Amino acid sequence: MAKFTCTLHGDQANALVLYWNKQHKREAKTRQWFMAAMALACLLEAWLYAYFIIWSGDDGNDPAKDEQIPDGLVLNDLLDAAKQLDLLTTVKFRDKFGDHAVQDVAHEIRHLRNNIHAGVALRKGFDPTRFTKKDYARLKKIFAAIWENFELAL
Repeated sequence: MAKFTCTLHGDQANALVLYWNKQHKREAKTRQWFMAAMALACLLEAWLYAYFIIWSGDDGNDPAKDEQIPDGLVLNDLLDAAKQLDLLTTVKFRDKFGDHAVQDVAHEIRHLRNNIHAGVALRKGFDPTRFTKKDYARLKKIFAAIWENFELAL
């Protein structure tokens, strides 16, 4: 299993974040709500990887002192790591049912993203053509709350 380090993968991680951010905006502009949500989920995963890869790098840019981040992490692992570091606790997500801890609703993005796998979608009876702008808007609000928590943590 390979390991990611800041020295070798920091720039690439940032490039992925920029790509998925642009793709998310493109899909939303064309009103492809399911694909916009998928791109948003990919953005979240790339962003979390970038955070852990870059912040685990050595301040003096010594590659030998970089932490090594496993390359087999999935979005669930990255969200759990963010939770353990209290990166998802400050700002609450608000909806018509009240306030929710971001760490509790962040997994909604992961659950949606898992529907990209045909087997998962079939088991859940998920139909991407029924994914609405309202569904997308909720995930976008959750993403914004996650982003706000990270900004406060930095």
